Amino acid sequence: MGLFKELFRLRRYKVSQGRLIRRLTMAGVWVMFATAAWKCTLMDFTWVARWMGMSGEAASAFVPAFTFSMAGMILLFGLWFGWRLINWPTFGDFLIAVEAEMAKVSWPGRDELKSSTVVVLAVFLFLAGVLLIYDMILISIFKVVGIQ
Repeated sequence: MGLFKELFRLRRYKVSQGRLIRRLTMAGVWVMFATAAWKCTLMDFTWVARWMGMSGEAASAFVPAFTFSMAGMILLFGLWFGWRLINWPTFGDFLIAVEAEMAKVSWPGRDELKSSTVVVLAVFLFLAGVLLIYDMILISIFKVVGIQ
């Protein structure tokens, strides 16, 4: 109930804290809804016109207007929802805490990143080889038993 109640408030929550991550989160929500609105413009809504009993010229005028109206409503709802979501106290506090924790992270340097990448790739290739050998052994056993 807290989110529903908070969605209709106009106040902003802790404006100066967690600014970067909150803005990036809001931008991500906006991109998600903008993608949904764009996808809506690619849909064929002629079934709505048929359902409403329209045909011919009336349907051909109604469908584009309906399509872009739906896309616009999705976009407007997404803009409003993204802005309200980051100002919801529970979610805002979470994002503020995430930004504070990310500031404490010690990021690896270039050399450490290269060596770690080499280790991960070597382990990956080793495990892929082991699985290949197991697979070949099981295929041979299945052929001997007559399963395959």
